Amino acid sequence: MHRRIVGRYSVEVRTLRTPAGAWKSAYIVEPAAHAGPRDFVMISLLEAFADERSAVDAAMARGVKHADWLAASHTVPSS
Repeated sequence: MHRRIVGRYSVEVRTLRTPAGAWKSAYIVEPAAHAGPRDFVMISLLEAFADERSAVDAAMARGVKHADWLAASHTVPSS
């Protein structure tokens, strides 16, 4: 498991080796602390990769992108 804090969010990446020897990865984006009843968890599975490092890097990049998007969506634009 790999974890990175991105602003108010935690991005976690998990990998799994398939019976065929490829690596699958998933990322989870959730509030970093004090999750409330309206907070959510987002999980996305990615395609198979030849090595674990590639699987982790791809999932982390997508997870960080989602965390950034979530943070931007909660920012109220100033007039």
